[in-house]
Amino acid sequence: MKVKARLSRTKFGANVIARIMTMRPNFIVNVFIVCGLLSLSTAMSAQSDMDDRKFRFGLMAAPNLGWLRPNISELERDGLQSRVGFGYGVMMDYKFSDSPNYLLTTGFNVTSGGGGLSEPWQTVVEESDTSFTFNGANSRTYRMQYLTVPILLKMRTGDIGYMSYFGAIGFDLGFRTRARVDNDYTWLGGSALQPADENDLEAKNEINFLRLGLNVTLGAECNLTGNTNVYAGIGFHNAFTNMFNGKDINRVLKPASNGSPELDASGNVIESQLKRANPFLLSLDVGVFF
Repeated sequence: MKVKARLSRTKFGANVIARIMTMRPNFIVNVFIVCGLLSLSTAMSAQSDMDDRKFRFGLMAAPNLGWLRPNISELERDGLQSRVGFGYGVMMDYKFSDSPNYLLTTGFNVTSGGGGLSEPWQTVVEESDTSFTFNGANSRTYRMQYLTVPILLKMRTGDIGYMSYFGAIGFDLGFRTRARVDNDYTWLGGSALQPADENDLEAKNEINFLRLGLNVTLGAECNLTGNTNVYAGIGFHNAFTNMFNGKDINRVLKPASNGSPELDASGNVIESQLKRANPFLLSLDVGVFF
């Protein structure tokens, strides 16, 4: 009986060893696969979270839709006359703490935009020593370009798969580099001498040099390879400051009920307050960080 028991235990041990030997290759392969995936995930997380970098730089482009909001009753928004613009430039992220989730974002970009405003208008035409006065309305389309420096606090999530998501809030400081305007007249009455519409007129003397506004942007990043991340976001830009300067050339005429200038008892136009309006932009931001 003892001999049989010893033989049974020996046979059982041999079966167990044989089964382990059968499972061993698959087990080793699985261990290597798991370790490899964990190593890759750790490496990608370290790269995308910028654990070893205080600064990173990138390029951006931002098509936008802009419009103007008048702040006085004498100016009217010209229907839905928004303008498509474009921006491009460089961006920089600075990690100011040990956490990769809080960044200071700045840079500079060149951004164009604008919109339409309608106001009462009067023009005097000199013809053969005779003056002809025309009253009506002018639908003006403004096209402006600014060198803009954003200063933003960016808050972003950790990696969720290959993606991270962010929200940024701060200010845009803009310096006007160009301002042009198109005039689309609607005159009362009809005359062969009435002024024709005018396009692409210089308007720098009407537009403020500085612009300060709010910038709120939401978006997402994706790691491509190494330190290279692409991102996309939607930005809302609301200027605080008046786009018009305080010169008398920006004094608007008082409108009558039909939109043309209101006249006093002597037939002269009545000047009103200075123009006030704020530009807005809705941008689609795309770019790459290196």
